Amino acid sequence: MSVPVIAQGSVLRAAEGAAAIQLDELSPPGGLLLVMPHPDDETLGCGQALAAAADAGRTIGVVLVTNGEGSHPGCDRAKLVAMRRAELEEALSSLAPRRPAAVHALGLLDRQSRQGDLTDAGQEALFAFANIIDPQAIWTTSYLDPHCDHITAHAIARDLAQHYRAPLWSAPIWGRFGERRLPETELRLFEAPSLAERKRFALSAYRSQFTDLIDDPEAFMMPAPLLAHFAAHPEIFHRD
Repeated sequence: MSVPVIAQGSVLRAAEGAAAIQLDELSPPGGLLLVMPHPDDETLGCGQALAAAADAGRTIGVVLVTNGEGSHPGCDRAKLVAMRRAELEEALSSLAPRRPAAVHALGLLDRQSRQGDLTDAGQEALFAFANIIDPQAIWTTSYLDPHCDHITAHAIARDLAQHYRAPLWSAPIWGRFGERRLPETELRLFEAPSLAERKRFALSAYRSQFTDLIDDPEAFMMPAPLLAHFAAHPEIFHRD
């Protein structure tokens, strides 16, 4: 996937006239399950909404499809996995300081994942985790996102939503940039200005992704204009 450098595209244009959505529609009282491809996607795509759900007393679980170890090919894998998990925990503590979110890692290969890679044991552990959360809503990344791990996350989330008969909401991340088709359902916008600072603090936890902390010529690093966009733009959702 090529990384864009400018925050523009057909989805963003369509979102300019999108209606607002309130937390109770996104996440009815009870459990909320997020299925995310990498550590940081939960903050980029829906950090303010996650913070609002935590403040409203939702029981929150985060399923990590991969550990994000593909972002720095030249880095020691075990060290990078530990670093990214620590960044996730720091970000979640900023977003949900009074109601910690539980995390379950599937451990699929970053940049190579497919839904079919989940073993029977992995599937059983996933449902055991989801049963504890008892999701009344599920959030994930969008099928519009041109990244295999995001597509895998969406497919896993779709199956969970069907199993628990829970609404599935998708947050486009990379799919909001560039010229592409729009989702089949309307775009909705979530914004909570009082929570914007908590999202910015959560984003700042991801030093491995958004700074030159790690010296690796093949490393991913979020372009500054895109990071500023995610920090300031209302969060985009569409129903699946």
